[in-house]
Amino acid sequence: MAEPEATPGLRVEGVVFGSVGLMLAAVGVLAFNLGYVGLYLAFVPLVCVSALLFVEIGEDFFLSLPLLAVTGTLLYAVGLFAAPLVVTSVVLTAPLVVVLARWGGVVLPRAVGHDPRPGWRALEFLTVLLGSLVARYVLYRFGGGKIPLRIGEFESLTRFVISEVGGWVVFALGYGLQHRARYGVLYSPQVDFATSLPALLATGLFLISPHVAMMTLGLNAFGVAGLYVGTLPVCGAHMLMRTLTLRRAEIERQNLRLQKMNLELARGERLAAIGQMSSAISHQLLQKVGLLGLHCDLLRDVLQAETTPALTRVAEAQERVEQLDMAITDLNTTLSDLLIFSRDFVLHVAPCSLDTLLRELTREVQDIAATRQVAVRYQCENGQTTFVCDRIKLKQALLNVLTNALDASPPASQISIVLGGAKGRVCVAIVDQGSGIPEADLERLFSPFFSTKEKGTGLGLTFAQKIVELHGGTVTARNNPEGGATFLVELPLLPAAKQL
Repeated sequence: MAEPEATPGLRVEGVVFGSVGLMLAAVGVLAFNLGYVGLYLAFVPLVCVSALLFVEIGEDFFLSLPLLAVTGTLLYAVGLFAAPLVVTSVVLTAPLVVVLARWGGVVLPRAVGHDPRPGWRALEFLTVLLGSLVARYVLYRFGGGKIPLRIGEFESLTRFVISEVGGWVVFALGYGLQHRARYGVLYSPQVDFATSLPALLATGLFLISPHVAMMTLGLNAFGVAGLYVGTLPVCGAHMLMRTLTLRRAEIERQNLRLQKMNLELARGERLAAIGQMSSAISHQLLQKVGLLGLHCDLLRDVLQAETTPALTRVAEAQERVEQLDMAITDLNTTLSDLLIFSRDFVLHVAPCSLDTLLRELTREVQDIAATRQVAVRYQCENGQTTFVCDRIKLKQALLNVLTNALDASPPASQISIVLGGAKGRVCVAIVDQGSGIPEADLERLFSPFFSTKEKGTGLGLTFAQKIVELHGGTVTARNNPEGGATFLVELPLLPAAKQL
């Protein structure tokens, strides 16, 4: 997450947070008890070591489970003097942190290391921690609790739970106020464990408070040895969370790298497709232009042949002009197909009877089929033929497929058009009795500019596939066991209009 920009009053807010923290520590000095010196000395190493550990949850949030658990246990063991003791331990640890960070032994959290005033940033976090400790103490003591805490009965356990809930509320609100003072918002939704007040409360109550209870029980039952043994589970939980967090961060980095690789791969594929398309277009246009040049040369030769009788020259010139006109028409068709293929458009859909459309299409191709001695038969096997489509574009797509079947059909053969379908889909099968499709050409059949015809542009079937896919359908081709090929167009009964 990109870190938000700090507000102009950042330095003032940092001073306020720091002053509050120092005041809380000063108040805690008044609670000094000489009888707890042994506990003070026992807790100082734990607090110092815990201050070196953290789990970096996000760019603006870091969490030290052992530090939060040890300081909570310290509060219930020695009372309010835990506040100055925590400050002293952190101050003693700070030079070691600086040295280890320079040697590479400790990596500072980004929220601190990337901050222009890392000292104030650490002091703000410490102030939030001290505020939560003081809130726990106040709730616990006003509820009738005594120091040290002994969790041995329901009443003491109830006071512990209430004080923990209150302490974590203050911690969550303190973090939110710190975040709003710096960035203008209470919480950052992009940061785990800091998305809201309930999220922070759940983190404290379910990850920290149970370990505070375990360490307190260990201290009550076995003294300092029980305290140190009780610290091991929270350290284990800390390492587990750290491992999971690091693995998650690594997975996110790998996903980013994979996304970049996919983008590069897609870009390479697009460039390759553009290169292939440019080559095909150049070939098509150069072929047509070369043919135009050839006809122009022949026409020039005819007109310059003075020895040839005038009538003969006129007849030959007329023939060359007709060939020239045919070549220009062919070039115009190629350019039109290219324009249709490359154009993005929206379907204009309306209810349409596919049965009526196919009967109309069959009648229109009868004359062309008759000149080639090919019979075209239509059969409807589906009662549900009315659905939503762009009638004009769909008819053109089906005409392209049918024209391809006509071109592949030998004389005295038959083309069958069968309308069927089931389960919310309609299917149009166009079956010819030609020589079939070579296996090597099946995969490239719908590729732009691929054609086995001498004068084909290779865009008819591609255009048909594009139209069918815009209707939410599919078009496939396969060879028939008895010979010939079948093109199957499948369409949903109620497709949504889409833009390519």
